[in-house]
Amino acid sequence: MTVTALSGRERSDALEGGVIAHYITRADDPYLLRFYSAYDDAFILPDEKEDLDGFRACLALNEGEAYERLAALYGPYREMAILLTEGANGPVLGAANFIAFAGDGTDPTISLSYIFVDATQRRRGLFGMLMHLVREEAREAFAWPEGDVPAPLIFIEMNNPVKMSADDYALDSAHAGLDQVDRLKIWERRGARLVGIDYRQPPLSQDQDAEDGLLLGVLGSRGADLTACRLLSHMRRFFGVTVLKGQDPASSPVAAEQLQALEAACTRNETVALTGFEEVLTAAEQVRRDRS
Repeated sequence: MTVTALSGRERSDALEGGVIAHYITRADDPYLLRFYSAYDDAFILPDEKEDLDGFRACLALNEGEAYERLAALYGPYREMAILLTEGANGPVLGAANFIAFAGDGTDPTISLSYIFVDATQRRRGLFGMLMHLVREEAREAFAWPEGDVPAPLIFIEMNNPVKMSADDYALDSAHAGLDQVDRLKIWERRGARLVGIDYRQPPLSQDQDAEDGLLLGVLGSRGADLTACRLLSHMRRFFGVTVLKGQDPASSPVAAEQLQALEAACTRNETVALTGFEEVLTAAEQVRRDRS
């Protein structure tokens, strides 16, 4: 099955309730600065954040020689940010940043790196609107062969309250106005499952450390597990393009270790379990009680 990436979709669309969606796929898009300012206000833990140059580096991989090289390794992809504003130039309501991978045409995946809604704009359905737009753009970023477009798996990273330091837990919860346990419950209600690997996010830049206080989740899987081979394909793309900005994953010990483990499991035709949130929520609730 042959799939190709379409050109970037720099445009703004009018949505319900006077909301405007701005689609950002280029490093020089004028809306990138507005996106980054809102993003920088929404997230506070340093090892989980990209700087502005990091976003520009990711978006620059959407075109030219860099895209041709990486697409030859990982298949067609498209990095994007979606910014929601009140009217064309009103306040920012929320945003999402993600990368869509077409894979071999039968196994598309999305890595949803960041999603947020302004604290003053919650309970307007904006989170669901963003999730819908992410899925829609992941389909429309590519020229698919005739027929049904496979539904992508959406991978998400979530703070693990059990592994977070007391200071980070308190700081991040207070900053967002949303407790860490309640964040997990949001994803649970949306049907996410936890991916049964010991996940660590490689450093996002040379000035940052690896992040091991995260849980890896997935939306859209209908079974109780994933094949190790499918997870390996996604993680190789995600590490190689988004996290490491086009560098060889073998150059990052944190990435290489996880990929090697998945390669071995793939060779053995193993699967990776997908579990519910019950166990982690029980432990997280105890952490919340202990720190309250």
